[in-house]
Amino acid sequence: MSPPAPGHPVTAYVLITNPADDLLVVHPAKRDRPWQLPGGIVDQNESPLDAVRREVREELGLELDVDEWDLFAVEWLQATRPGRRDRLAIMFAGPVLDVHDADRIKLQPEELDMWRWMNRADARSLLHPAIVNRIVGPLQTPGSAVYRETRHEGTL
Repeated sequence: MSPPAPGHPVTAYVLITNPADDLLVVHPAKRDRPWQLPGGIVDQNESPLDAVRREVREELGLELDVDEWDLFAVEWLQATRPGRRDRLAIMFAGPVLDVHDADRIKLQPEELDMWRWMNRADARSLLHPAIVNRIVGPLQTPGSAVYRETRHEGTL
C-alpha cells in the first residue's frame, strides 16, 4: 500500500437545524466516539460539497439542498498526536428541517446508531470541543464564511 498523498486530509460537515434552532447531531456506531454533525471525509476526486451531500444521503437517507453559497466555515486543525496529520474541516450551513423532513431520516447502522436534536447549550457538553468552537460562537450567515486555525502548541 502506498503512503498517503502529501497535503491535508479534508472533512466536510453540515449544520442542519430545526425551526427551534436546535442542531441535528449524530452518534457514530463506534461507542467510544462523541456526538458529531453529519458529514465526514472527502474522498479523492470529490469536492467538499459533494462529500457532504453524499454523507448525508448515505448516513441519514436525506437529499439536502446545499450549495457553495452555504459555506459556513473553513478550519485548519493541527494534529493532536504523533502519527496524525493536520487537516482541513469545511462546514456548510444546511437547511432548516421540519417534522416531516425529520420523519424521513433513516440511519445507516454501520455508521450511526442515533440522531437527535440538540440545543446549543447541550452541544457544549456533548460535541467534540473543536466542533463546539465552530458553532456556538457568533454564527455566520451563508456567503460570509469564517476561516479559523486550531493549534495545539506543544502537544506533539
